[in-house]
This record gives sequence, C-alpha cells and structure tokens, in this order.
Amino acid sequence: MRKSLFFKKGLTCIAAIFAMQSASAQWVKKADNLQFQVGRWGGMSAVVGSKIYLTGGYANMQWLNDLQEYDPATSTWKNLTTTPVGPLNRSAGIAFTINGKMYVGLGAENFLSTSGTQKNLKDLWEFTPSTGAWVQKASLPDSARTESSVFVVNNKAYVVGGNGGFGPGVNNTNQVWEYDPAGNKWTKKANYPEASIATAGAFAINGKGYVSNGRAGTEYLKKTYEYNPTSNVWTPKADFPDSGRYGVVSFVVDNKGFIGLGGIGYYSYKSTFYYYDPATDKWSYFSGNWTATPRLFSVSAAVGNKAYVGCGWRLDGTSTQSYFRDWHEMDVAAKLSVQHTPEKALVSVYPNPSTGTIHVDVENGKYNYTVYSITGQKAATGLLGADKTINLSDLAQGQYILELVSEKQTYRSIISLSK
Repeated sequence: MRKSLFFKKGLTCIAAIFAMQSASAQWVKKADNLQFQVGRWGGMSAVVGSKIYLTGGYANMQWLNDLQEYDPATSTWKNLTTTPVGPLNRSAGIAFTINGKMYVGLGAENFLSTSGTQKNLKDLWEFTPSTGAWVQKASLPDSARTESSVFVVNNKAYVVGGNGGFGPGVNNTNQVWEYDPAGNKWTKKANYPEASIATAGAFAINGKGYVSNGRAGTEYLKKTYEYNPTSNVWTPKADFPDSGRYGVVSFVVDNKGFIGLGGIGYYSYKSTFYYYDPATDKWSYFSGNWTATPRLFSVSAAVGNKAYVGCGWRLDGTSTQSYFRDWHEMDVAAKLSVQHTPEKALVSVYPNPSTGTIHVDVENGKYNYTVYSITGQKAATGLLGADKTINLSDLAQGQYILELVSEKQTYRSIISLSK
C-alpha cells in the first residue's frame, strides 16, 4: 500500500511539472503563407532585419517564383512580387543574408519534372528589400547543384555539398565554396570531411560553422562537423543523438544550433528537435516537440528569441502526397528557460514517446535504473551504460515511470512507449 501511494504522489507531481512546462511555450500556429496552391517544399527563406522572406519551391508539378514577406510582429504575409528570381522558377536552392541583403541561388528550375526538363542552376541573385531590386551576382564557378547547405560567418557565405544530378543521392558532392559579396567572388575551400553531403542542417555560432545530418548517397548521417574559416579546417564534433535524418530545418537561438523535423527515406518522418551547444560540444533534446504533421524539406528562420518553421512535404502510402503552407512560431528562449529549471535540468529522457529505445540525458555518474508501470509494478531493471540508452522494446505500449538511482540522487521521469 505504501508503495502504491508513493507512485501515485510521484506521478501527480511529475505530471504537474510537465503540464507547467507545456503551458510555458509550445509551437503556435500562425498565418499560412499566401501561396494559392496547396503548399510547397524545397522553398528558400532568409531573415533581413525583423522580416522573413520566402521564395520558390515546388508543389505537385507546379514550380514557384513568388516572393513573400512575413512580419512576425503582426503575423501577416505580403506578396512583394511575382517577378522571377533569376530563372522562371527555383527549388531546393540556398538563401542567406549578409549586410541587410538577401541572396538566393543554386537549386533547380522545373525541379523533379517527370518530363525530363529539370535544369540544375549555379546562378546567384542579390535582393535589397528597401528598393525591391534583384541584381545578378557571380555564379558558382563549378557544376550546378541542388540541396546544398549554407551558413554565414564574418559576412561571407559558405556553401556545403549538394546534389549535381537528378534524383536523391545522385552525383552528390562534398565541395565547399566561400562567397564574399564585398568582392563578388567565389573561393573553393577545404572539402566537407565525408565523401558527399546533401540536405543537411547548417548554422553558424561565434565565428564557426556547423553542419549535421543530411544524406551521403543513400546513407543518412548523424555526424556533426565544425568549420573554422580562419584555419580552413573541419573538426568532428559530437554526433547528433538521434538517428540520422535528411530534409531537416535548422536555426540558431541563444547561441545554440537547432535541428529538427526531416526523416529517413520517404515514409519515416520526425517531429523531434535537438540543439547543439558549441561551448560544451553537446547535443540536447528540445522538449518543444513539433505538434503539426511531421514532414521533410520545410523552411525555417529565427527572429530574436523566436523560431519559425513551415511548409514542407510528406508521402503517405505509395501515392498520397501532402504539401504544406502552414507556419508555426516557437518562443525558443522561453522554452529553454523552463527546460533548464533545476527540476528539469537534472534529467531529460528522449525521444518521449519512444518506440523502444530511450536516451537519458543526466549528469555523469553510475546509475541503476528501474522502470515501473503506472500502478507501481516493476517492469525492467538494469545499469545505465556509458551510451546512456535503455532498450525497452520488450515492454507493452503505455506509460511508465523511470527511476534512476545513484549514490547521490534519485531521479524520476514519466516515459511513454508507442508501438
């Protein structure tokens, strides 16, 4: 009787903490973008000042060349122009901002066209929001490509990898090119350390660039590399803590790099987000899970302490395709402040819910774990290994309580298993 009472009280307390966290900050649906069609994927987005700009993309054999401006202060979209950005249309290209100007380039015209008319691109265009003018800049001095990643350090853009063929994993490259708008000049840099890379997440923090996840041919990577522009050297960092994925979104808030969504293949989609802290070389689970439909090839941006994610695509079954034009906002700083309160900072369990294997993010030490059913029955025991993972695939679907016991502390957390 004493044991049952303990677990009822413990469950109530933990549930109350979770409810408080959930109420603090979640993804909030904002105004859909103004695209007339059902949605888009492979679009390009960038932030200039306090506004977000969205252009291009692909939707069910429709190729887009619009330019839209989103104002986070009012949650409103504005169509700026339908004038083509370079070619008639562009998908799966790059976009970045330097000195108050947006740059859009690479990608493909007539992306994924079944009629065989896809044309990979290597041109680059500069957009000035104050005048609305587009100016063509120097083209990439190498082969045209889609699905490259890009980050900006010290007013220079670094374009990493890409797909030089037609279709997933075809003619991927590991080349890295630096673009300097001051001289309108491209310079080849040290190759990305893997044989190839495409559709990866990329971000820059404190003068260094970071690339993680993505696809190398048909392999989905979880490796993370740091690039130092001063020394032109790539350095391996902590691996992404979940399975590798492609078609991800990435952004930076509070000097932390976030990667989320994406998936494996065309039928496995992720709703989780993780963030990387260069100061500790550590990835952590971000408890603000995506509450809309999981998907690939969305667009993302960060303005101040808030992140914005939307659009994208998924395939259900063998022929049901969904294209999205929704738009969601997360107060990342508020969520992190709750996630790192003393009660929460001690232990984090992810993914949660899980289909079997969970990872426990807890301060270093020796821990014995016990998993109890909600009614207090012991379901599993063991010693937490160095990889801090626990395989619970033998347990039935439902909610459990994970108890971690060390010489110093006892931690408890609710976990959910889904099959």
